[in-house]
Amino acid sequence: MLGGLRSSSRRDPAPRAFVLYVTLVAAVGAALIVLVPWTREWQVGSPSMLVVLSAFVLAGELLPIPVPRRRGLARVTISAAFAFAILLRCGPGPAALIYVCSSVIADVAGRLAPIKTLFNAAQYLLAVLAAGAVLVLAGSLPLSTISGGELPVVLLAAAAFFATNHLLACAAGALLARLPILAYLREDLAFQAWTAGCVLAFAPALLASADASVALVPVCFVPMLAVYVGGRQAVISSHRAHHDALTGLANRSSLAETVQEALDDAQEEGTPVAVMLLDIDDFKAINDTLGHELGDVVIQRVARRLGQAVLAGVQGTVLARIGGDEFGLLVPGARAEAEQVAERLLAALDHPLEADSVALHLRASIGIACYPEHGRTALELMRHADVAMYCAKGSDAGFATYAEEDDEYSIDRLALAAQLRRGIERGELVVHYQPKVPLQGGGALALEALVRWNHPQLGCIGPDGFIPLAEQTGIIKPLTEKVLEASLEQCRRWRRAGLEVTVSVNVSTRSLLDHDLPVIIGSLLARLNLHASALQLEITETRIVADAPRARASLEELRAMGVMIAIDDFGTGYSSLSQLQQLPVDEIKIDRSFVTRMESDRQDAVLVHSIIDLGRNLGLRVTAEGVETENVMRVLAELGCDYAQGFHVGRPVIAEECARYLKGPEGGAQVIALAR
Repeated sequence: MLGGLRSSSRRDPAPRAFVLYVTLVAAVGAALIVLVPWTREWQVGSPSMLVVLSAFVLAGELLPIPVPRRRGLARVTISAAFAFAILLRCGPGPAALIYVCSSVIADVAGRLAPIKTLFNAAQYLLAVLAAGAVLVLAGSLPLSTISGGELPVVLLAAAAFFATNHLLACAAGALLARLPILAYLREDLAFQAWTAGCVLAFAPALLASADASVALVPVCFVPMLAVYVGGRQAVISSHRAHHDALTGLANRSSLAETVQEALDDAQEEGTPVAVMLLDIDDFKAINDTLGHELGDVVIQRVARRLGQAVLAGVQGTVLARIGGDEFGLLVPGARAEAEQVAERLLAALDHPLEADSVALHLRASIGIACYPEHGRTALELMRHADVAMYCAKGSDAGFATYAEEDDEYSIDRLALAAQLRRGIERGELVVHYQPKVPLQGGGALALEALVRWNHPQLGCIGPDGFIPLAEQTGIIKPLTEKVLEASLEQCRRWRRAGLEVTVSVNVSTRSLLDHDLPVIIGSLLARLNLHASALQLEITETRIVADAPRARASLEELRAMGVMIAIDDFGTGYSSLSQLQQLPVDEIKIDRSFVTRMESDRQDAVLVHSIIDLGRNLGLRVTAEGVETENVMRVLAELGCDYAQGFHVGRPVIAEECARYLKGPEGGAQVIALAR
């Protein structure tokens, strides 16, 4: 028999309807015991048999057999066979008392909620009384011997036992889950009927063995014990097959099955369902810098935070880890519920996460696809959620819901990676240059190199559209080499033309920690006959703090060569003042998000002022990115900022257009080189 409500582990308050239902079931059971005399009859012919059977009723309740099922874990209790045997031989009084007491002991040991403990006791009581009623009406209570003639009555009593137990338990489960009772009754009916039949059919064999010798009853329990051990092993194997070993969450195959089952229910009932994919931004850099062991710790803590957010969100949401730094979710409900869950997940990751005394600021991108508007199959919804996730990455919006127009430009990531590799070889990468201007006087030239991909079919793709892909697929090294080579070759052309230009190039953490990077840069500078001061490397703050010791060693080697170093997007990470002092940097670049909001947000203006003061006190140059108005440029100059960069100064353009600007800017401040 299925073990009542013992499989439920929820600690949520029970619904009012369930409480009323339990009260009614308990009241009916108590009334029958008081008002119907035969329910209290005891006919104990063999006390030793009763004691032995009672012991195994308790053992069966304490050791339910776990059975893996599609939607979780079912627990089958073999105690029903021994309780039914007591009913057949000794009457309803001892059977009910022993069965109810064993149930209460098992529930208390399992720390089940009192309301559920009461229900299980009342449920078992009514099941025993229903079977007893059949035997009383047939005049077969008690059965002193078991023969072929009594089997039809025994089977009828067993059917009454199962029907009562199943109806009561399913009604309670439906009320707890707030689901339709009839649908809950039909679910897995065949499995439960077969299981109950096997357990209850064992009772006559038990009595036959006990009639021969009470000592044979424990022997009959041995096969049950073997089934119990096998069931536990099956549960372990099933759990491994359907759960992620690192986080304990459901895995990809389990999520796919759950999504398909949810879609089947949604099609039948006409209810909406949403599928979500979540990817940790730039996790490759964290994994590469911290190492795989600490990377696993980060994934575990992320999974814990996401799990807590799911519990506090839409009821019934399923969270799974589908590989690497990617998680999948099934959300019962429409777009509004899915976006609510997405906001909770992003908020859960908004606080710094510590790993090995390093504070990491994690960001994630979430894609949402809803049934039925975005797809009708699990595969379609997963693919569309993937498209939406990469749209969220490109827009820096946190989460995005699938739109058909987005799918028009989406390409399978593996195919896109192969195209990117070929594009590097075919010269499809182009470098644009954006000028920087001095705010405190000066007169030389400085530019930032920004790579673009001229895709043959998709047109011009910005770095956000392919740099993460390059990092994930290992193409970042040849890509970085190409950008460095193109930028330094262009720098040499400008210098030969009389323009003493300094070029800044962005490098990823993966490239920074590559032991070949200094060798590559040194080789390029020697081949092009350029001094190392012609190059400045920009490293994002959020990435450099992920592994400050290794990053510092790499930066010191580059700095010793004469290459200048700048921290990009300063203010978005969690680098401390002591970390900043230890890093061999020449410049900090204030993140554009703070600069663009200076005019409208006083806190951002104060933050920009503080960063400028910090840079000056540490002897570092300060560049403000995202300067889009003359007023912001003027305020920055008054605050003592050294350089400005943004659309107001100049947009990124190809080398030919940039050369015309460098030779004679029309009315703008002249761009400068970086002073050593």
